[in-house]
Amino acid sequence: MNNGYEVVAIIALGMGLVFWVTDRASPTSRTLAFFLGLLGVSVFGNAQVVDHWLETPLPAWVRLIGLLDAAVFIAGCQWGLRVSQTVSDVPDEDRQDRLIRIAQALSLLYALMVAAAPELRYHELALALREQRLPSPAFALFVMPALAAGALVLFAGVLLLRRRPDQAEQVRIFAALAAMPVLTVALVLPARIAPLALAVGEVIFLYGALRYYMILGARGMFMSQFLSPQVAALVRERGLRHAMARKRVDVAVVCCDIRRFTAYAQAHSPEQVMRLLRAYYAAVAAAAQDFGGTVKDMAGDGALILIGAPVPYPDRSARAIGLARRLQARVRPVLKRYSPDLGLGVGVAGGSVAVGIVGEGGRYEYMAVGPAVNLAARLCDKALDGEIHIDETTLQASGESLPARRRRRYVRGIGVLVTTYVLESGD
Repeated sequence: MNNGYEVVAIIALGMGLVFWVTDRASPTSRTLAFFLGLLGVSVFGNAQVVDHWLETPLPAWVRLIGLLDAAVFIAGCQWGLRVSQTVSDVPDEDRQDRLIRIAQALSLLYALMVAAAPELRYHELALALREQRLPSPAFALFVMPALAAGALVLFAGVLLLRRRPDQAEQVRIFAALAAMPVLTVALVLPARIAPLALAVGEVIFLYGALRYYMILGARGMFMSQFLSPQVAALVRERGLRHAMARKRVDVAVVCCDIRRFTAYAQAHSPEQVMRLLRAYYAAVAAAAQDFGGTVKDMAGDGALILIGAPVPYPDRSARAIGLARRLQARVRPVLKRYSPDLGLGVGVAGGSVAVGIVGEGGRYEYMAVGPAVNLAARLCDKALDGEIHIDETTLQASGESLPARRRRRYVRGIGVLVTTYVLESGD
């Protein structure tokens, strides 16, 4: 037995187990865990070959080692394809995926060649290493498919990075691309050195994994406060960029705003105002989560919440009205505890909007642009303390029959008469 190989195999198996246990909800992490598990099994299998590779004939099971090596390579490629699915569609996508499929086919060719001529693969390498000479030209039949497959994957990885994948996955892609040459070279190194090279490759992978989970941890703290559990699940499964991809969707928009906040801020210390806002934001975020809302903006004394993006909801209108009533029932009392003069106004509107990530230089924001956003903000401005102003489209789509006052009026920024309904906080 070669203890160096066995240690490396245990490390790979352990890393795979860690990925599976800590992040099995993510398809990319599940695939990566499977890859690392197969890598551990493959390293252990190759260690057994080292103990027998000068025997004539080789044991029959040696013919299967090439298939095991190919399975590791294919699993790693599948992880790359999974990551590719988390990136918004761009012209390079089909080209990149084709390169990976060709690389997988080359790895299968390598496996078939090992099964057909294991002595040429292992005896020749062992003798060349022992006699300190280059392997015979025939050995290139095994080297070329492996090198070509590796080169194709590296090129596909570069194309994937150009598509700006999710930040967390980007770290793992860099680590994978850096580790691949090290792991490949280990296949043709002497037995006393190869385990060290394999360990170095695993450490590079481990660095990428640690950075990946650090990013996910920071992101999770944000999502737990401002995004619904459904959005958080979507981000884990498809990546942040895919979840927030630019597109046009139908949403319901809920805006809320503290009434008489300016007077309160002028009459109290900045620390007191900060405590008020902290309690206000926490109450708004908790209410939004209950109805699957995504808090897009919390600025000053206002908040804007989307229902229907990035997770679509057929019952978004009913959810939006339920959220508006919850805000008046739960958030308004929070404000009253700080001052009886404070109040809350809420506006609700629905329609088609464009959503997606905008920004550059490492600073990005999830934006929603469309008439529904503007209308919800304007209706919120009109709402007095305890009132909910709803556009007619949203109220009708909700299917609810609510006691409300009907109004037709002009709203600033909208050049036509708008039919709205006013709900009182007691409704």
